[in-house]
Amino acid sequence: MRIIIIGAGLGGLTAAFCFARRGHNVIVVEQRKHLSPQGSGLGIRPGATRILHSWGLEPDMRAISDATPTVLLRDLKTGGIATRSVVENASEVPDWGTHRTNMIEMLYRKAIGAGVDMQFGKSVRMVNDDLQQPHVELVDGTVLRADMILAADGIWSRTRGQILGNEIVPNVSDITCYGIKLSAEQIFGNPAMAKSLTDNMAINIWMDEKTFVVGRWNQVLQVWSGRFGIQGESDSEQKSLWDEDGDIEWVRRWYRKKDTCPELMAALEMADDCDRWRLAEMPNLPGWSSKSGRIVLLGDSAHAMQPNAAQGYSMIVESIAVLEHLIEHANSHASERIPEIVRTWETIRKPRIERIKEYAKWNTAMFTGVPVASKSEVGKTMVKDLTHVAADMNAKFHSVAFVKWVLDFDAVQEAQRYLEDNRARL
Repeated sequence: MRIIIIGAGLGGLTAAFCFARRGHNVIVVEQRKHLSPQGSGLGIRPGATRILHSWGLEPDMRAISDATPTVLLRDLKTGGIATRSVVENASEVPDWGTHRTNMIEMLYRKAIGAGVDMQFGKSVRMVNDDLQQPHVELVDGTVLRADMILAADGIWSRTRGQILGNEIVPNVSDITCYGIKLSAEQIFGNPAMAKSLTDNMAINIWMDEKTFVVGRWNQVLQVWSGRFGIQGESDSEQKSLWDEDGDIEWVRRWYRKKDTCPELMAALEMADDCDRWRLAEMPNLPGWSSKSGRIVLLGDSAHAMQPNAAQGYSMIVESIAVLEHLIEHANSHASERIPEIVRTWETIRKPRIERIKEYAKWNTAMFTGVPVASKSEVGKTMVKDLTHVAADMNAKFHSVAFVKWVLDFDAVQEAQRYLEDNRARL
């Protein structure tokens, strides 16, 4: 099939590699003139890891990632560990931690190697929902036709309104995040800071009212990344959801006022700059595709979620894998059956993604509004052994049954089960 992908971000590049490796003719159009790999830490949960490994990317992932052993909840002022949340035997595949920059660069290389036609500096004027062969019209007048178009152009998608027939805007929160990255050279130049920030590879979350920091040391890449969240205030009037140039001095002043622990303040003082973004999510949409079913919203353009479940990219990987599975299931008839395939894909994927979105928002509320731990809980280790736990998407958040469903989900297996259960109807 001929597939056009709008956007060369994480979702677009992942889809491009996935479908090109299967022999499809894939074109990616990106309005920027070059690859844009900015960003901070990126979590890839076991459900997505299983898929990426099945695509042959395990060596590439190991070269840029390390496994997440635990989550440590800390007090923002003292830096002390309040609780350790240890998940054991969640899955047979790793819960990877890497950096967005490295992931995008790796996916780009793999997509090019698989034969993807990458076209930078190409802005889309409109998408046309032709029943037989939809097409993309570029600003320069070029018309590109395809069997299927995937709009992976992000939360502020310019094509979403054309696809759905009406404009739907994101729900923007009052929380602004500022991301910094420190190299090993910077970190180890300050021995006190190095000991505090690099003695584990866990996800560390420092919390106080209306303030949280998510930080992690990546041993493989020798980089520490920190996401400094602030609720209710920002360094200046927010002009966009994401800005490459945040005001690092403003962030330093804010965290000084919070009497922040020395290691985090040292990290902020050492950072040369920061990017910034406002937390936002897409409302649940009735569907993710055009009337013909041949133009499809993918990733954040369809279901952007808050980052505090570390599931945004993983949901994109799962969705791409399910779409690929359904197309392969249709074999030589896939091109004619795209509308049917897309309807089935939405039916399979929407319940999981919308439940994960609720979980991510719940986590954000916990980070900014709840004390880290009572005095009786300080230093407590919360071990969750998932070996014999039955997954349950409707269980309470943070229950072992729900955590099992979140982490050890086989999206392709679930899709296959759906096909088998609905064979006569499909």
